[in-house]
Amino acid sequence: MPVPARTPVIVGRAQIVDTEPDLDNPADPIHLITRAAAAAVADAGIDASSIDLVGVVAGLFRHPNPGRAIGDAIGIPASATSVLTTWGGNTPIAFVGELGDRLARGEADMIVMVGGETGLTRAALRKAGRPSPAVIRESPIEEPASWGAALTMGANADVARGGELPRNTYAVFDSARRAAAGHTLDEARDAAAALWAGYAAVAASNPDLAVDAMNADEIREPSPANRMVSWPYTKAMCANNTVDHSGALILTTHERAEALGVPADHRVYLRDLVTAADSDTFLTRADVARVPGLDNAVAALRERWGDLATLDHIDLYGCFPSMVAYTAEAMGLDPGRELTVAGGLGFMGAPLNFAAGQALIAMVRRLREHPGELGLVQGNGGHATKHALGVFSTSPPDELVLTRTAESVGDQELRADDDAAGDAVIDGITVEYERSGPTRAVAICRFVDGRGRLWANSSDPAILHAAVTEELVGTSVSVVGGEFSR
Repeated sequence: MPVPARTPVIVGRAQIVDTEPDLDNPADPIHLITRAAAAAVADAGIDASSIDLVGVVAGLFRHPNPGRAIGDAIGIPASATSVLTTWGGNTPIAFVGELGDRLARGEADMIVMVGGETGLTRAALRKAGRPSPAVIRESPIEEPASWGAALTMGANADVARGGELPRNTYAVFDSARRAAAGHTLDEARDAAAALWAGYAAVAASNPDLAVDAMNADEIREPSPANRMVSWPYTKAMCANNTVDHSGALILTTHERAEALGVPADHRVYLRDLVTAADSDTFLTRADVARVPGLDNAVAALRERWGDLATLDHIDLYGCFPSMVAYTAEAMGLDPGRELTVAGGLGFMGAPLNFAAGQALIAMVRRLREHPGELGLVQGNGGHATKHALGVFSTSPPDELVLTRTAESVGDQELRADDDAAGDAVIDGITVEYERSGPTRAVAICRFVDGRGRLWANSSDPAILHAAVTEELVGTSVSVVGGEFSR
C-alpha cells in the first residue's frame, strides 16, 4: 500500500554535548540550542528557509521567544510559527506526537524541535562567584504560542516535608514496590544497582557522550564521589541535570521527504504515540506501588503491537530505578535486556525537561543503523504523572498515525489535612541524606480511620536507622504536626 502523503517522519537529528565550561565566554542556552538546530538542518540536508515551525521544549532558560531567536540565527523565516512547551519529562515525546499531528493535518510542512540547557556552566559560574549570562531581550518581540498542560509538582506543605522532591518520591515509590513484592531491602538495592549498571554501560558506549561506565557495586555503594542521597539511591542512581547539552530533530511529511530526495535509510517514521496521566502526587493513588495511567498507556500499545518484548530497541525513561523497573514490568520486559539506547539521566545526563528528547535523538541514530526495526521511547513527567510512549521505525506505516490518548487516572485516595493527627500506617518511606549523613525520614502516612494520606517526617535516629535496615512499609505509626513516631 502507498504511504499516506502526510505521514510524519524524522529526517534530521543532532546532539550537542559540551563537557568543559568556558567561564570567560560562558555558554548561553539559546546559543547552544541554536548549534543543535543548525546541525540537525545539515543532517537532514535541507535549507533552514523551508522550516515553518520552531518547537522549543521548555527549559530553565529565560527568553521572550526562544524559537524566534533560534530561527533568526539560522535563517528560518520570520513567518515561521514559534511554539514553547510547558514542563514535564514526558514533553519531548508527547510534543513529537503533537508536531506529527500538525504535519498530518497540514498545519506545517517542515519542523525543527529543540531543547537544551547550560546547567554545567551555571554551576561552574556559581562556584566561581560569577553571574550567569544576561538575557538579551529583543524589543519588540511577540510571545511564542504555548503548548502543553501545566505540571503540578506539589503543595507547599508537601514540599516543606520533602515529599514532592523527585529524588524522594521515586525512592518512596521504590519502597512501596519493594514491600509489595516481598523483597528485602538488600535485594531491592541490588536490583536497582544492576538495572543502573546496564544504563551506565550504554551511556559509556553512546557516541554522543564522553562518560565512563560504573559497575553495579560502584553504583550501589556510597563513596566520597557517590554519596547516599535518598535511601536506597546514591548519587549515581539519581537524575543529573548539571550538563551543557542541547539537541534537535527535523520533522516533515513523507511527501516532502520524497520531494527533497531524503534517503530512505535516513528517515525515521512515527509509527505510534500514546499519552496518559495519573494523579499529580503519590498521596492520592489507590496503591502507592502502582501507576495505573501508565498501565493504561502500555495496554493501548499492546493492543496494536502485541508482545512489547518483541520490540527491537527500547529506551525507558531513566530518571530513577523505580520508574524503569515499574515500566519494564508493566511492559513485560526482561530487566536484564538493554532498556536504553541513550544512557539515562544518571549517566547520560540531560537538560531539564529534554531527557526524552535526547533519548529519541539516540533512537533515531540506532534505527538508522538497523533499518526496518522498531524502537520505543518513553517520556515521564512529574511524579510518575504524565506519560508518553512513542514507537518509531525506518519502515513507514500504511496508514496515517495520530496521537492516541489512553485513559488517564485521577485521584483515587483522599488527601488528609496537612495538620491531621492520629494513628496511621506507612505506605512508603525514604531517608534523606546530606553530606554529613542521614537527616530525616520522609514517609507517606495513611490514617487508619480513612481520612486519607499525608507526607510526614521523622528525625528520630532510631527511625532513621530502622528505615534503612528493616521494612517499615506497612508498620503502624502516630502522626502529629507533620511528624511521625513509632
